[in-house]
Amino acid sequence: MDRELLVSGLERIGIPFDDGVLGAIDTYISEIMLFNPVYKLVGDKDPDEILIRHVLDCAAAYPVFMRLTKPGDAIADLGSGAGFPGIVLSLLLPDRSFVLIERMQRRVGFLRGVIARTGIGNAEVSDRDIKEEKRKFDAVTARAFHPLFDVAGDVLPLLQGDGVGIFYKGQRANAASELEVLRGEGFSFDVTIEDIRVPYLDERRTICVLRNWKKDEG
Repeated sequence: MDRELLVSGLERIGIPFDDGVLGAIDTYISEIMLFNPVYKLVGDKDPDEILIRHVLDCAAAYPVFMRLTKPGDAIADLGSGAGFPGIVLSLLLPDRSFVLIERMQRRVGFLRGVIARTGIGNAEVSDRDIKEEKRKFDAVTARAFHPLFDVAGDVLPLLQGDGVGIFYKGQRANAASELEVLRGEGFSFDVTIEDIRVPYLDERRTICVLRNWKKDEG
């Protein structure tokens, strides 16, 4: 991994970091490279591509999480997979706690190994389907997960009364279309769609922020 590329990317987003964070991200990418041939964690095979398309892509929402969550909050990463965004956010937001919910056992093992090897102290893995998770969270997030209208009924029970959903999406038009379907399924919510810029990536990215999310009666 190109350490200067990582440093420049974090600086462009406006994220404070130290050598410990840089070393942990380096270790994380090394673990992905080691296990990817067997576990098929990501499609990219070059460490710098993984850094840009996955690590910095997750990190680009740092200002959103800083604004919408607070120290001590518990945040769930739904269908964490290779740890995006949960591992990245737990390294960048050490004063929040993260639960990485993942049902595939080989990925559960990978995530626990990453947490152990990087020394992350504010994240844990929940090895179950999201519908089996009984805890409630101040915020939930997901990236490259199911469309919201497919999982809304399982996500809602995970949120505290004033909890917020912070979901990584692609182009704004596609996000808006997904939300339209969600409304058509009988859900109401307050939403903002925020554009985010990923350093060194030309592709469009948005964050969907959902508040006051509920299933309408009737």
